[in-house]
Amino acid sequence: MEGGIRAWQGLTAEGPPESGVAYFSAGTDAADMAALAWALEENTRHFYTSLSALRTGSEEAELFMKLVEAEEHHKQTLESVHKNLSDENVDRFYRSQAAAILEGGISMEEALSWADDKPSREVLAESMGMEANAYDRYLKMADISKSEDSRDVFLAIAREEKGHLRKLSNLLDDMVREGG
Repeated sequence: MEGGIRAWQGLTAEGPPESGVAYFSAGTDAADMAALAWALEENTRHFYTSLSALRTGSEEAELFMKLVEAEEHHKQTLESVHKNLSDENVDRFYRSQAAAILEGGISMEEALSWADDKPSREVLAESMGMEANAYDRYLKMADISKSEDSRDVFLAIAREEKGHLRKLSNLLDDMVREGG
């Protein structure tokens, strides 16, 4: 097409921000995986805090605050793993390339802007996508980890991410049944 994508005059896709960006390569060691996962957990914690504030007083806001606590717990666990594997600061990725990326590979700014005026059902569905991506990421981290201790930690966090997914799904199911 002459002029490339900027010349496009047709329909454009709409919907939630794209997720699923991969950050981990097979050559990444467990210390780097833990540090990057820590950064993604911190960003997702911030995202859920913001969502809770946007939907104050709702059942959804309460769930997002529980997820905030869970993300904080994951950060503590990942920091512990990282300390056992490296002398570097765990937040090194947070201060660099992952500074504004959520668990699903979505930019924080884009996700918050998108969620601002969306109905609860759409926000919950997008949050489920993020949690599913996190679940998958921790399974992959466990699979490529050479340390049995790290593998066990990554699998434990994966189970917790699956639990988050279940809680979000249950709330979404309740909303659908109630017509919300």
